[in-house]
Amino acid sequence: MQNGESTLAAGETSPAKKQVPEEITKQSFRHKVWRHLESNSLALFPRPVYNRIPNFKGANEAAAKLAELDVFKNATTIKVNPDKPQEPVRVLCLEQKKTLYVPVPRLQNGFLNRLELPEEENGQAAIKQAVSRKGMETFGKPIGIEESVSLDLVVMGSVAVSKEGYRIGKGRGYGDLEFGLMMHMKAIKPNTIVVTTVHDCQVFDTLPAELFGPHDVPIDIIVTPTEVIETQRMSQRPVGILWHLLSNRRLQLMPVLGQLRDIEMLAGRSCVLKEVDTDVEDRGTTRPRKLRRRTRSHKSHSEGEGNTTEGDDAKSGKPRRASRRRNSHKAAANTAAARDDGKRDERHRRPKRPKPVIDFSVKISNIGPNTRVRDLKQALSERGVKPQVMVWKGFRGFCYLHFFKPGPQKGEGDAAAGAASMAGVLAALAAMSLGGADDDKPRLLTVEPAPPRNAEANQEPVAVAQ
Repeated sequence: MQNGESTLAAGETSPAKKQVPEEITKQSFRHKVWRHLESNSLALFPRPVYNRIPNFKGANEAAAKLAELDVFKNATTIKVNPDKPQEPVRVLCLEQKKTLYVPVPRLQNGFLNRLELPEEENGQAAIKQAVSRKGMETFGKPIGIEESVSLDLVVMGSVAVSKEGYRIGKGRGYGDLEFGLMMHMKAIKPNTIVVTTVHDCQVFDTLPAELFGPHDVPIDIIVTPTEVIETQRMSQRPVGILWHLLSNRRLQLMPVLGQLRDIEMLAGRSCVLKEVDTDVEDRGTTRPRKLRRRTRSHKSHSEGEGNTTEGDDAKSGKPRRASRRRNSHKAAANTAAARDDGKRDERHRRPKRPKPVIDFSVKISNIGPNTRVRDLKQALSERGVKPQVMVWKGFRGFCYLHFFKPGPQKGEGDAAAGAASMAGVLAALAAMSLGGADDDKPRLLTVEPAPPRNAEANQEPVAVAQ
């Protein structure tokens, strides 16, 4: 993909012309890059690279070229995205004893992890394991949005970038949201450099400025396997999270956003969300589907040829009618057999068990950030409280206990649990305090009634209390 092609794809419009053809979108550039990497054997595992930050041949060379820059040598704290093409950069950070921060994938269970290797496990094998997807969870220490972090360098993954500093990600908005959260933490300083490592074919001379908004993060330096490009930075960095661009669904998927919104609202700041859920760009059809040709056996193919030629029909009319009769008899027999099988299945099908119905629910608040679900389960068990379902939101400081209506249950324990009452549970949990391993002192928990909720309709992660 040559730069000339990139300019042509961008439309070669004059700066005064603000309209962009409908077919020119961020997704069109993504698809161009993904298709080029796949069709020219430039893509590496995981494949296919569609809908990903693409891993490319030369990622190690690009990382090595980045390590030669003063911005990397002088940096002590670096944040690197968790995608595969930036894995070599994460390796270099740990090898050179730099403080490495990695975002939690998709921001589903937190925000940042600081990778810390034990002193006895600082070899190459341990580093390779630590920078993998599983290793980042094992060796990562969770960092909340209220903690103090100062970053010297930010390394982002990209699908397409331009020499003007415009960046296109994979379309889910994770990179932009991570940047906005880091701006809230004041981890990004005016002198913090933003770098991306990409293949040469992912670099465009220009991209339409009209495709980008105030939430898009601009790139300062582009590093490829063959060159280093200092961009012109045509746009400003986001100042934080732009709430009016997000829907409530996004907050449900990423609890850390809900936590930040609560903090902002308590400080008296406006955090109005958008009503229409369009904060994720419509992907459309990103990969052309290959139509699967229907194949026939040699016998059926021969019969088809005899039945589709007008001359053959005249010569062999009777065999044709006989063939149709055989097929109709065969189809009728198959239908009857299927009907009989359906009746047998209905006779042997077990009746469905009635689904449990929530009788009442209790909310427990003021849970410490270091408290684990097992700590609360043990405290509940000591007080004789056995909920059927626990919805754990400890990282946001609360959880829900759901108690089912009494009914025919198997076992005495289940029946006793089903017979629990709201007043009894509140009395048993009164003045309960709980602390995590790293807390200075236990916290007094707030226990209050919560509106009953349908356990099956609840889309939050649940843990069954044993």
